Amino acid sequence: MNGAPVLKVEGLTTRFRTGYGIVTAVDGVSFSVGRGETLGLVGESGSGKSVTALSILRLVSKPGRIESGTVELNGVDLLKLDEEQMRQRRSTQAALVFQNPMTALNPVFTIGWQLRETLKAHGRGEAGSAAILKALSDVGMPDPERQAASFPHQMSGGMRQRVVIAMGMLNDPQLLIADEPTTALDVTIQAQVLDLMKRLTHDHGTALLLITHNMGVIARMCDRVAVMYAGEIVEEAPVDELFANARHPYTMGLLRSIPRVDQPRGQLPTLPGAPPDMSALPAGCRFRERCPLAQERCQTHPELTAVAPAHTARCWVAQDAARESAAAGMRDDGPGRPQEPEHAV
Repeated sequence: MNGAPVLKVEGLTTRFRTGYGIVTAVDGVSFSVGRGETLGLVGESGSGKSVTALSILRLVSKPGRIESGTVELNGVDLLKLDEEQMRQRRSTQAALVFQNPMTALNPVFTIGWQLRETLKAHGRGEAGSAAILKALSDVGMPDPERQAASFPHQMSGGMRQRVVIAMGMLNDPQLLIADEPTTALDVTIQAQVLDLMKRLTHDHGTALLLITHNMGVIARMCDRVAVMYAGEIVEEAPVDELFANARHPYTMGLLRSIPRVDQPRGQLPTLPGAPPDMSALPAGCRFRERCPLAQERCQTHPELTAVAPAHTARCWVAQDAARESAAAGMRDDGPGRPQEPEHAV
């Protein structure tokens, strides 16, 4: 990442007060995204990815509350702004592409009307139809004039997703957050949407935070990857390094679950157990009860620590292995990785 980051998140913590107790959905999360860079935020459902995105744009609704941390966008802490200042920055400096385009779009208004409202909300109403048609054309929409006069239900899922991306890019934001943008799409349309987002962020120099649980999407799209588990980032590394040399046992489990064409078909490996109750988080490593490498030391909570250049992991075993490798003067492309036992799943 060159120069100052577009987005810098430090110690972000978001909690929900419920009848079952306080749920810590995001716990001390820190990361940054540079201009023209794509950071993937990956993890299974319930790990805190979407709440992280909503927290960045201060869209967490009650009973949720951002408890602590900083979210700097171009050096300005968004958590210190009043609501009007924050509203002015949404869509113009940072935009969010929601997971389900059918619910993100209003069914009773045309696509053109909704895009025009996005312009008006930020004082660009005079840009009018020309800007709308250009935005639809930029996302590869056939016959933009006809589509602008259409309603969301008259479009396919892929076309609606293109509209939501066009809406996100309409005011030329410096940061685009895409929350599972291809979940409801078939494989062919998914590939088209991903290529579209990659082209748009490259052409505009936009920083992209891509939230997904699909490791294939991560491999295709991202420069760096942050892996979330139980509200924390447990590993972060450049994408090639993570796929070649994952250090955290949870990341290893995610990678083993990817189908491979060079292996016989059969049941994919799965992680035993389930994520912890977020209203009663365990002491120590939160992955301990599911981890094949767990030790007595794992009853103490590990910090996110460097295990290789530009590579961090929240795991005692990985950190010990990295130190032993460094002390022995070995290369850091294998010996520093914790070895999985034969019975690991």
